[in-house]
Amino acid sequence: MNFFDWKIEMVESFKPYIDIDNKRMAILTTEDDEIHMALELDEKNNLVMHPRWNINI
Repeated sequence: MNFFDWKIEMVESFKPYIDIDNKRMAILTTEDDEIHMALELDEKNNLVMHPRWNINI
């Protein structure tokens, strides 16, 4: 999937929720019970990742 100028590849067991106005995305499980990662673009359009403490990127 595309997240602004970034291409994000993820397994199908994750579901993205995108906030276009604030340039943020939350990646949850398909059951919506766990947030695995939050992504956002900073003021220079750098991708900033906020992963859960126990996942591998």
